[in-house]
This record gives sequence, structure tokens and C-alpha cells, in this order.
Amino acid sequence: MLTKEKQKLRLQALEWALCALGVLAVSLSLALARVETCDYVSVNGDFQSYNVFRRTLAGQTPYVDFANYVGMAPVVLNLPLVALNNSFANSLFVTNFTAALLFSVTVLLVFWLVARSRPAALLAAVFFVKFCSSGLLGTLLGARLGGYLTGLFESLYTPSNSMRIARLFLPFLMAGAALMWLKARRCGLEGDALQQALARRAPCLVWGLAAGLGVSWSNDFGLACLFCLTVLFVLVQALRLWAGWRAFAARLGIYLAGALGGAAVSACLASGGHPLAYLRFTRDVGGWQYFYFNGTGGRAMLLYLLETPRLWAFALPAAAFLAWCLTRLWQKRLTDRQLVLGFLAFAILAATGAYTVSGSGYNFKEALEGYTWLALFALAARGLVRLTRRAARLRDGALRLAAAGLALVLAVLAVRDAAGWKNAEHKGEYIPALGGWCEYTRALVDAPALTGAAPVFSAYATGLETVEGTFQPTGCDYIIHALGEERRAAYLAEFERGAYPYAQTPCLELENWLTAQNWDFYRELWAGYERVSDTEYSWLWRRCGDRALPIRAQAAVEQLDEGTVQITVSAPGSETFTADLEIVYDTAFTGGWGAFVSLGRRLVSFGTPVFGDMPGVGANLPAAGRAYLPVRVENGSGTVTLWAQDNAYVRLTVQSAQVVRALPAMNLYERSGEGKGL
Repeated sequence: MLTKEKQKLRLQALEWALCALGVLAVSLSLALARVETCDYVSVNGDFQSYNVFRRTLAGQTPYVDFANYVGMAPVVLNLPLVALNNSFANSLFVTNFTAALLFSVTVLLVFWLVARSRPAALLAAVFFVKFCSSGLLGTLLGARLGGYLTGLFESLYTPSNSMRIARLFLPFLMAGAALMWLKARRCGLEGDALQQALARRAPCLVWGLAAGLGVSWSNDFGLACLFCLTVLFVLVQALRLWAGWRAFAARLGIYLAGALGGAAVSACLASGGHPLAYLRFTRDVGGWQYFYFNGTGGRAMLLYLLETPRLWAFALPAAAFLAWCLTRLWQKRLTDRQLVLGFLAFAILAATGAYTVSGSGYNFKEALEGYTWLALFALAARGLVRLTRRAARLRDGALRLAAAGLALVLAVLAVRDAAGWKNAEHKGEYIPALGGWCEYTRALVDAPALTGAAPVFSAYATGLETVEGTFQPTGCDYIIHALGEERRAAYLAEFERGAYPYAQTPCLELENWLTAQNWDFYRELWAGYERVSDTEYSWLWRRCGDRALPIRAQAAVEQLDEGTVQITVSAPGSETFTADLEIVYDTAFTGGWGAFVSLGRRLVSFGTPVFGDMPGVGANLPAAGRAYLPVRVENGSGTVTLWAQDNAYVRLTVQSAQVVRALPAMNLYERSGEGKGL
């Protein structure tokens, strides 16, 4: 006969099993829906993930043989399943499956920690993704709020452009590990066992190792977690476990040794034993990202922060909660539940701050906004739990029954989806090299027929390389990942040295900004290649002779104000062409206040006409140096404007400007063969 304790354990195991069944069922259905057709856009990140898997499975090493822009999280979480069937279709399936699964786990943890009810947390884990993906959230909350939240959460339970849910899962993984440790030690969440353990050397070392090992997880949350765990370790030692400077120094030394050792191991594992390659790549990304992906609109950093109410609407509640946690810690009343929640809020806030200061502030919404709303939903559930505490047994029974019933229904639906998937209506043509159906026949059938076995240099490596079984030769599958002086120079040198018969770029309707932002590449492309074909997502170029035009043009520099310069390119006659303009420029702060509000960042932007059927294209430059700009000259005249950002605090000086050569003009929307401006 089973004891009550064993019966309880078996019921809990059944609860967890049904919850897992429901979560797996929802994830499976979403993944199957994604691969009914394996269409993609060259800029949406599908191949950003798959190219990493494909290269790794071919024996290449991240950071050594190729650029792994977002970090190791997608590799660690997805590669084992992708390896079972190395195809693009399976990559889409796996990344969508794991994204939904990871988001459900984070929902479980947030509700468990905030609502303080395991039955409510299990129900939320099973229910929430389906609630969002089915459209019920939008229907219930209306078109405005419901549509906003539906889109926000969709960016978390789907891979999106760069597997953000995998990257931001690290703090939740660490939080889950802490909860499992407390469970194994039979310690409740309302105590302080996790904090008291840091009075001993072994836990200090483990805490440090965990912080260091997460470094290569992602460029954002890996470093954010290291920073946050270090700060929390110092605060716990100083405010709760203080035993004098000697003990503090000893514990901190052990922690730092663990963190450094963990970071070294992490870098070695990520780079196949070449940690310097990992460090160089991380340095280059950090050094260039702030101007290359300028998400602040060019505003001085502190001004951008002050003038972004949407950011503060979500950052201030998180900061207030952290301040409350700090007060509780100072009073020696902080519980382990509050410590773990504080760590999650701290890590998300720190990563958001890193995004913003790096110039990519627009990316704060996925983590900070999404999990703030999730915490609010969990708080509402906590309120309901408190209101029904007199009927706790009935309430928990109802929640368990609802979770179990929903899990079974979702499992049945997933079985139905899986059984009918092979007979489902698939759009397009089955492409064996992709392992799925795709409507991009021109990109994947006509283009290879045109190029034959000739090598193709792709600015965005997508389906063409997969079908032909080749790799982008520089190791940077997306040109936007060739960041840093060394990597960009190597990228350009390979393109020039290789003399590739064909080159492929995204359709410039999709990525017209690349033409200006990466003119150092496009200037060589326009000078030596002619466009011969266009596909659903790309332009194909064929190498030809030198296309430079016999036109002599002059450049005149006019200083409009301290931070703004206009350069006019003129040529005799009424010629229309693209001027390849070389400039040498410099910037300087007008004073200490400007350096302060800009956080030491001097950014230069420019607007230039490039295409005849588009007014202009904007791009960014680093603080100083030599740069090349495209300027469309119409009827013998064209202008480009450069400005320092924020030009109220930064002085811009163009020291020289000269037209290196004249290249053919181009119209953005014309198709190959429809005009001479190619």
C-alpha cells in the first residue's frame, strides 16, 4: 500500500508529465505549421541559424572558420536535433520547436516564482503559447492591445531574426538550476539557504564557474549574466554574510577564480580551443555595432534614454523591484525566491542597457517588454490565488484538472497535425537540397542553371549555397556580420582576390541601406559586375570588364554648421552616373558636456541619393577615418550630406573629398533587362 507521501510524489510526477506533454504538443504543432512550406526571406534570419548548423556539421569551427554572430545558444540548444537530419527544413522545424519550448519553460518559471502556485504555473506553461498563437489573446483584448501583445509574444515564442528566446534563456536556465538545487536540498523558496551557502568556499566557486561558463552563450545575455551574478555575489557577501574583510577577500577571490576559469573554458569550447579568436570576434562586434546598427536614431546616448518613454515605462518597474530587493537584502530579509526573481529582472535590465548603449536600443522590447507583461499576468494570477486561499484545495484541483485536460487535448491536436502533415497542401516545389517545399524556383532552380558550377560570392548566403553545396568563402554568411577593421578588410580582400564569376546580393528593395552602409563592398561590385538576373529575394551579378565611365567629376565641400557638411559632386555636361566619393573626415566633442551626454560616442551619419527611383538612403560611419560614399549625379550634379550625431555636441570636419571614379547609375525597382541603368 502506498503511503500518502509516495502518492503525493506520484501525483506530482503525473502533473509534470502532463505539463511536458502539453508543452511538447504545442511546440510540435507550431513547428509543423512552419515547415508546411519552407519559404524564407533572405533577411529574416532563417539562414542565419541554418548556416551556423550547416558549417558546424561540416566540421567547421565557430569564430575560427566562420562568424557566429549571436553566440553559442542556438548551437547548444538546436544542433543535436538538426544533426538528426541536416536540412534547411529540419532547421526551421527544430528552431521553431525549441523556441516555443523555451518560451513555455520561461512562462513556467515566471508564474512559479511570482504567482507562488505550482498548479497555476503548470497551467500557464501549457496554455500561454497556444493562447497567443491561436489568436485568442488578440480577440480577448481587442485589436489594439491584443494585437500589440500578440506580436510582442510572437517575437519570443518563434525564432524571429536571431533566436532571441534562445539567447535570453540563459538567466532562466540559471534560475532553474538554483530552484533544482533548493529542491534537492529540501529547502523552501521562502528561506535563505541559497544565500547562506555562499559563506562556504565550494558554492562560491560553483557560482563563479556558472557565471563564467555562460559568457559565450550569447553576445548579450552571456556578459549580462556574468555582470549581474558578480554584483549579486558582492552584495550578498557585503550585506548578508559579512564576516570581515579577510573572509570577504577570500570568498571573492574564489568566486573570481571560478568566473575566470569558467569564461576561459567557455571561450575554448565555443571556438574549438582558440579562445583568442572568440575574444577578437567579440571585440570587433562590440566596437562596430554601435554605429553600424544605430538604433538610437543618432541621438546622444543619454538624451536618447531620457527621450524614450516606452523604455522607461518598462525599465522603471524593474529598477524599482531591484531597489526593493536591495532594501530587503540590507535588512537581511531577502528570500531566495526574491533573490532569483531579482536576478532575472537584473539580467534582463542589464542586457537591455547593453543593447541601448551599443546603439541597438530598438531591441529592448522583446525581453524587457515581454517579460514585464508576463510578470504582470503572473501577479494577476497571484492575486487570484490569494483571493481563493480559503478554497485552496478546490482551486488547486481545478487548476490541475484544467492543465491536464488541456494537455491531453493539445496532444490529440498535435497527433492530428503530425498524421496529416505529409498529406497537407504544400506550396511550391519540393527542393531535395532543402528537404522541403519552396516557391523560390528562380532562386533555387533557375539561378544554379545560369551559374552552372561557377562559384558565387553571396552577400547574404541563403538557399543558393545550400542547393549547390557550397559555403560563403569569407566565413561571414551575412555581410552585416563582417564587423571590425580586420574582418571587414579580410572580407573585401577575399572578394577582390577571388575574382568570382558571379555575385549575389539581396534585392535592394529589401536591403537598400546596405548599398550605402556597405559601399566599400558595393563599389567593387558595381565597378566589375553587371546584373544579369533577379530572383524572389536576390539579384545575381556576373563578372565583366571594368565598368568605370570616362567621366571626370569634382567634389566641393561646404561646412553648413559645426556638425553638418554638404558635398556637391559636379561633372560637365548632363551625365547621370554614380560617383564613387572618397572622404577623409574627423569629429571632436565641442566640450565635456557633449562627451558626457554622448557617453563618449561620436557617430557620423549621411544621407545620399543612390537610386533614381528613391529619394535617398541613410547610413552611418565611425567617429573618424576614411570612407567611401555613393552619390547619384543627375544632369551633372549630385549632393551628399553628412552630420555628426548629436551635432549639438560634436564637431564634424571633412578634410578632403574626391571622386575616385564614375560608375553606372542604377534604379532600384527596375528588373534585369528592363533598362540600361544596371
